[in-house]
Amino acid sequence: MTVNHSGILSVDYFEAYFKLVILSRNYDIVQVNEFMTQNFFKGDLLIYGKETYHSFVTAYQNLKNNSK
Repeated sequence: MTVNHSGILSVDYFEAYFKLVILSRNYDIVQVNEFMTQNFFKGDLLIYGKETYHSFVTAYQNLKNNSK
């Protein structure tokens, strides 16, 4: 997925991205978080701004809560 630096990415965006990575790479929740941190955020969680990072964290928490 292409990401521009001009907009805030939503919780829905990250939920869809998480599901895509989980299905395509057969990752668990911890692995998908590590993958996103390294490959999407390039190791800098604030690279796309605080609001986008907050959406990422919220989507991750939603995913963890729904997998229980």
